[in-house]
Amino acid sequence: MLRHKVITILAVSALGLGFEGLVQPAQPAAAQSVYQKIPKRYRGTWHLKHATWKVKKGGTIKIKARSFESAFGSYKGKQLGVHVAKKHVSLFQIAGGQQVGEFNNLQRTRYKNKAALKWTFDAQTAYYVKG
Repeated sequence: MLRHKVITILAVSALGLGFEGLVQPAQPAAAQSVYQKIPKRYRGTWHLKHATWKVKKGGTIKIKARSFESAFGSYKGKQLGVHVAKKHVSLFQIAGGQQVGEFNNLQRTRYKNKAALKWTFDAQTAYYVKG
């Protein structure tokens, strides 16, 4: 009887340790690679139509697979960090695999019945249309 209890205790403890090693928690979104490509639907040249802060008229942003160019700064290659979410893309500056700059959130939307890109940065918003 004692032998049966000891074997049961050992089996249960081994199962508990093995189960813990087999089941890994889901990785948070922050664990995604920051060296992702910008999705195709966000790429191209976009022209400014409206902004909530003072911006020079006629401003453009150019977005490629691994580069983001605007009047406020440019990130390319290993400097560009990308986080792809379900309804938006966040771009930020990275150094050594770590984020060092603010998020630039890009979201596809409509502006005066045209396909547009909503760019949010530091609580400011700008709308760009493809052109």
